[in-house]
Amino acid sequence: MAPILEVEGLVKNYKEQRAFKRGRLGTVQAVSGIDLTVEAGQTHGLVGESGCGKSTVARTLLRLQEPTAGAARFEGRDLFTMSKSELRDVRREIQIIFQDPFASLNPRMTVQTIVSEPWIIHEQLSKSELDGRVADLLGRVGLNPEHANRYPHQFSGGQRQRIGIARALALEPKLIVCDEPVSALDVSIQAQVVNLLRDIQAERGLSYLFIAHDLAVVRHISDVVSVMYLGKIVETGSRQEIFENAHHPYTQALLSAIPEPDPVTERSRQRRVLEGDVPSPVDPPSGCRFRTRCWKATEICAAEEPLLKDDGIGHPVACHHPEPAEVALAL
Repeated sequence: MAPILEVEGLVKNYKEQRAFKRGRLGTVQAVSGIDLTVEAGQTHGLVGESGCGKSTVARTLLRLQEPTAGAARFEGRDLFTMSKSELRDVRREIQIIFQDPFASLNPRMTVQTIVSEPWIIHEQLSKSELDGRVADLLGRVGLNPEHANRYPHQFSGGQRQRIGIARALALEPKLIVCDEPVSALDVSIQAQVVNLLRDIQAERGLSYLFIAHDLAVVRHISDVVSVMYLGKIVETGSRQEIFENAHHPYTQALLSAIPEPDPVTERSRQRRVLEGDVPSPVDPPSGCRFRTRCWKATEICAAEEPLLKDDGIGHPVACHHPEPAEVALAL
């Protein structure tokens, strides 16, 4: 299966706006040279703690923010070297679903205007054609087409996210970047939205880059999973490889935090509680960035940065001491 998106060496740095203690401005290393591939028709999950750079990856890939270095190829075309006119054309094929469904919708626009806006920008359609397309799309995402004249504040959080999904689907894209699309929703609503995304993917052959911090959600929707820590990918592999054969200590700690519905299993498995906070991206640790919170850290971890590679494990891991978890999670 051919990849639809290939990212190589993506770097995104920011200049600090203020520096109260140090007296000088530094560089925030939000994303520090990551590689990932999204295959056509599949979902690639990108997971990690808040602040690790996941959303920065999403916004940089869509050129909502300009990259510092690296390349991103969509169907062989480099997104980072495109002109504004070329980028405008390719954005028909790449869309995004934002994390906060209320903040991403204009409160002064009706649902009719919000959903029809992509067609108004990219196509010349009559009012009757727009009305018909909006009604069809709202019905597809589980909303009542008669609600098209309402405003975002008149809907629940789950309904607002469905409006965001409808807007993303309007131009029939090939790739949708889902930037934590369910993290602001109740658990019961999360399942409905994730199932909706899966159904639409099956119907239209869409590809997703699905960004989240909830591994339980990622396990439900993803084919491939990459685990990110402090701007770097530390482990990547198929869903089965990550959830049943994780070798990086950080991945194992994240997996151990997933609640188990069976109380017997919950009591029997070993919980890995990470101590301390995530280091500052302005001054990340030398060597392995996870070593300051890792129970396996040795001298080599501080001296040498581990490469993301497969040393016979079956999938790439960036760790000097990769070992299988004592308890694997069943899919």
